[in-house]
Amino acid sequence: MSLNPPDIAELKAIVDWANLTQDVRELSLKFGDVELFVSRDQQQPASASAPAPVSAVAPVVATPAPAPVAVPAPVETAPLANSRTVPFSADALASDEVLIKAPMVGIFYAAPKPGAPNFVSVGDSVTPESVLCIVEVMKLMSNIEAQVEGTVVRILVENEQAVEFGQPLMVIKRDG
Repeated sequence: MSLNPPDIAELKAIVDWANLTQDVRELSLKFGDVELFVSRDQQQPASASAPAPVSAVAPVVATPAPAPVAVPAPVETAPLANSRTVPFSADALASDEVLIKAPMVGIFYAAPKPGAPNFVSVGDSVTPESVLCIVEVMKLMSNIEAQVEGTVVRILVENEQAVEFGQPLMVIKRDG
């Protein structure tokens, strides 16, 4: 069985994940000729309170470029009237609303598995421990919890959409 080497976005996602995970001190992965080593410096000055940055070395083997393919000119289409992805500005939040952001680069999953009901829908009440969604990075699934008690008022991303670190995912209106 041969594995395809990860692309640069996947390598970046691994490094971002390692930066967010305090339990990982070193990580070494090898995909054929591509090697990734991530190490967190364990010796910090007493005055340093932030975790040491993670460094990554990823020699990438040159591969032949694919043959050019004719691509048709883009066709302009009107935005879908029922599109659930809504442009959002954090400035639009009411004082009793909390913005839930992606803690890492990955893929957003609204349900625990394909065909299962979504974790939450607009109008659902949540507690701080309620799982709102999953963000997957390189087959590592991370539950994203509400952290507040309230009601889901907006879901800002589509199921299986790629998300960036800090990207708004949902808005919850606090109870009380």
